[in-house]
Amino acid sequence: KRPFINKMGRLFGSSRYMSPEEFELGATIDQRSTVFTMGRTAVNLLSDGTLNHELFRGSSTRFEVIQKACQPNPEDRFQSLQDFVEAWNH
Repeated sequence: KRPFINKMGRLFGSSRYMSPEEFELGATIDQRSTVFTMGRTAVNLLSDGTLNHELFRGSSTRFEVIQKACQPNPEDRFQSLQDFVEAWNH
């Protein structure tokens, strides 16, 4: 419901869906972390698990949304799930 600080280091979960901050002790986990997870989920459902545009089975617009959602730096991602969903549905 609100951001929290990663006090474990590596959090629980499948590494293929986890944001970089979920591995970093002291990092803030917030909506941008969830945006990353949603982007990685789309990559795994619509591609081979990589950000290879040639293998992506979706529109170029959606590929751009996924690329932004999967940026390593949280500041470079969509800043909220609402922003991600709006871009995805546009």
